[in-house]
Amino acid sequence: MTDDPQHTGAPGAEPGPGYVLRAGVHTLRVATRAIADEITALWNAQVAEDAPEQDYARLVGPEDAWTGAGPVWDRVPDCRTVHRLLATVGPDGSLGGERAGERLRWEFESGSYTALPCRTRIEQRPGGRLEVEAQGTDPVEVAAGFATALDQARERLG
Repeated sequence: MTDDPQHTGAPGAEPGPGYVLRAGVHTLRVATRAIADEITALWNAQVAEDAPEQDYARLVGPEDAWTGAGPVWDRVPDCRTVHRLLATVGPDGSLGGERAGERLRWEFESGSYTALPCRTRIEQRPGGRLEVEAQGTDPVEVAAGFATALDQARERLG
């Protein structure tokens, strides 16, 4: 459900019959009931017990069925733990807004899923600040990539 080339093995774009599944805010079409059931079980095992009903995965009825062409998953999408470090570097090199975390991410969660050990991003923000982010599947690589990206951001501001 993304054009991101890192998603090798992603589903084909052949329209046709399938099952429509909602997993939180994500809507996806899968080829078989078995795939739908497995995604539903795996997704729902990750949802907190006190979460609102709309956070759970579920098959949707015919009235909500997929009406256009689009990708059909013919396998269970990959799901893995993605580690993330984020901070803002001020014009003077100071660090702010530091956040760290890890979360299970699904292949259909474009922008937050990666199968890479580490990928980094440096982005200009208002006020002459730079946002620095590292995320990936290897926490050691993410920490090293984050440190390198911080150095690069400070050099750009320097």
